[in-house]
Amino acid sequence: MTVYMHKNSPYWQICFQLSKRKFSYSSETTCHATAVELEDEYRAQAKRDLALEMAAGPRVTFNQAMHKYWKLKVFDPRPKELKTDEKINREIAKFDALTSAGKQVGLDTLCADVDTTRMLEIREELKSATANTATGRLKPSAINRQLELIFCVLNFARDHMSTPLPKRPRMKEIKLVEDDRDRIIDYDDETAICEHLDEDFQAAFVLELETAIRSGDVIGLQWSQVRLKQRHILAHRKSKGRKIYKVWLNDRAVAILEQMKGLHPTHVFTRVVETTAIVDGEPVKVATRIPYKKSHFGTRMKKAFEAAKVDDLTFHDLRRTAGTRYYLATKDYEATRQFLGHSSVEVTKRYIKIALENVIEGVFNMERDRAGRGWRLKPSRKAATSATVEKIVALAQSGRTRKAVGA
Repeated sequence: MTVYMHKNSPYWQICFQLSKRKFSYSSETTCHATAVELEDEYRAQAKRDLALEMAAGPRVTFNQAMHKYWKLKVFDPRPKELKTDEKINREIAKFDALTSAGKQVGLDTLCADVDTTRMLEIREELKSATANTATGRLKPSAINRQLELIFCVLNFARDHMSTPLPKRPRMKEIKLVEDDRDRIIDYDDETAICEHLDEDFQAAFVLELETAIRSGDVIGLQWSQVRLKQRHILAHRKSKGRKIYKVWLNDRAVAILEQMKGLHPTHVFTRVVETTAIVDGEPVKVATRIPYKKSHFGTRMKKAFEAAKVDDLTFHDLRRTAGTRYYLATKDYEATRQFLGHSSVEVTKRYIKIALENVIEGVFNMERDRAGRGWRLKPSRKAATSATVEKIVALAQSGRTRKAVGA
């Protein structure tokens, strides 16, 4: 509680907090003692107002909660000149996404009125909406992101604006089943893609397959994040706060970074562009290096994937490939989790993709590791047929496995 005099008012002001909410009143008196005596009355009035509000139901609209969520959770209050372009663009993109979510829910809709039925209606609207994709529709993952954003605003209204949500739906009742990508590349694909990449882009592509860092970290990797003597780089987690984690470097990764030294003062991966400089009063074309731009980097990689005839591949699939290779080399989920910077082993288990030949190879390794131990089988009357991983894989892929077993 505080009874204070505001510089712009001749009256004493009464300010206090009740049920995590701030109440401020003007005592309409210039006498401090009178204002102190009025405090209890204003507290009682605030309690009555709260009780009436709770009885009548919350009055926070989705628009109010949405703007407060953006202001407190997304917006950086620092002056614009102190923020990076990337930070500003993220704020704008988040505001656009929130605005889109607000239009789906209805800006004047009370948060307390958003129930399971309404969320299912929104989900169906998103499923029927057109989009710039191969199918012309939004992917389940894109729909889920929009629904999750709505839930974020509702939860914010409940937790930070004291808004009860008696009809709040559950995300697991609304969420669509997503098709997990299982796209990884083999070493032949890797070679083919590199052959279609300019030298400036080859190094970034190869480092991705050795470190599994996210595309944003590759594009924006700076020398301040590189510790060659300690053999690690600093990358960012995807989780809230973008926390830093260490990515250890093998000899191949170190060699790539060594090759990039001296090309640019701040950024590791850059490309050559021609600029015009004035020398002795005459325009002269000069080759200089500039950091990658996200759009140009993605376009160049996509063209290389298509030229190498590696269909349906994204740059993020390279991260999945690197994680899978690491797991096959270690057979350790926890080590792989740390390598990828995941928050939990469960995420890692869903993330890595084991190829068919690796599964079948494991069956042969079981027999190899037996080394004559355990129960010995009686000799077969039929002549034994030698089998290899390659033969079994070929049978499985051609759909003849069942026929071969019955032969």
